[in-house]
Order: sequence, then C-alpha cells, then structure tokens
Amino acid sequence: MKKIIAGALLGCSLLSTQVLAADTNMYVGLDISKSNNTLSADLTNGYVSNDVDDDSSGFKLKVGVISESGWRLQGYYQRETYDKTIFDSSNDLLSEFGIDVIKGFEITPKFSPFIQAGLGYGTMDIKGYDSSTISAVSFKIGAGVIYKIVPAFEIMAGVDFQARKWEEIQYPLYKASVSERTTKVYLGANFLF
Repeated sequence: MKKIIAGALLGCSLLSTQVLAADTNMYVGLDISKSNNTLSADLTNGYVSNDVDDDSSGFKLKVGVISESGWRLQGYYQRETYDKTIFDSSNDLLSEFGIDVIKGFEITPKFSPFIQAGLGYGTMDIKGYDSSTISAVSFKIGAGVIYKIVPAFEIMAGVDFQARKWEEIQYPLYKASVSERTTKVYLGANFLF
C-alpha cells in the first residue's frame, strides 16, 4: 500500500511540474455529492465476512490549476457523512484530504467532458478502541462534464468510482479489516482567476 501511495504522489508531482510550466489558470470550487457505499469487513483473518450498504453525502472544497492543454491538478478537503455509523454507535463523519488529476477534452469553448483519477487520505473519530481515530486511504477514477457559464465561472457534474481501505481495527475478541467500494455522483462549481 505504501508503494502505491508513494508512486501516485511521485506521478502527481511530475504532472504538476508539467501543468505549472505551461500557462495556467487557478480555480477554487465546491462539489456537493451523494454516494452509495458497500463496506466489506473481514473478521478474524477472513474466517467471517460481512457486506454492509451505507449511503453518504458530503461536500468537497478544492483548489486547482488548469493548463491550456486541458490538464487539471487539484487538492481538496472532503467532508463525508455516512447514513449509518461504521465502527461504533456515534461516529459517522469522514474528513479526507487528497489530490486529483483531471484531463478535459474541449468540444466547444464552453463544454468539456473530462476523466479523472485521485488519491486521498481520511480519518474518522471512533470510541471504545485503543485509538481515538481510524484512517483510510482511497483511490478513485471518474468522468463527467464541465460547462463554462462565463470565462470565470463553470459548473460540473460527474460520477466517481472509488475504493477505500480502512486501517485494521482491533475489537476485544477479533481484528477487522474493512474495505469500501463507492459510487459517487456530484454537482459542482468552480471560480477561475
């Protein structure tokens, strides 16, 4: 897992030097999302397995750069609230920081479909364990469309497919390894400057 994260960060840093070397625009934005999540828990080294569906909703604040060739690199903070608690009876809020690489394909000066890939690291508060937080690493791919209303304002819509791996957690009698598959639909807006 550490090699995957290190490779992804290296790839993003190499891409960022290419994006920043060209003429770029910066932007800030907000996405509102709704997700369908399937959490898979393997208990006691795979002897017991359980899948749980748990929808979530949230928002993402983002800051990024756009090159003339349609590449985007953005950093984000995402706050996601699950409909059901995951690890205990009171905590359902995930905070995640990450980076996305986006490639837009301009059809007209106002309309561009795009594809993206991203990597994130999140934490959630938990109670009743030897630690007060649990962390997760996520990887996503997605696609969508961007429509430029005016040169400094654009709206977007998309769908992401995400895999998230939670840190292994120790219950009193067994260990649990939790992974998550997510389909996320979102609407967003960006202000360019």
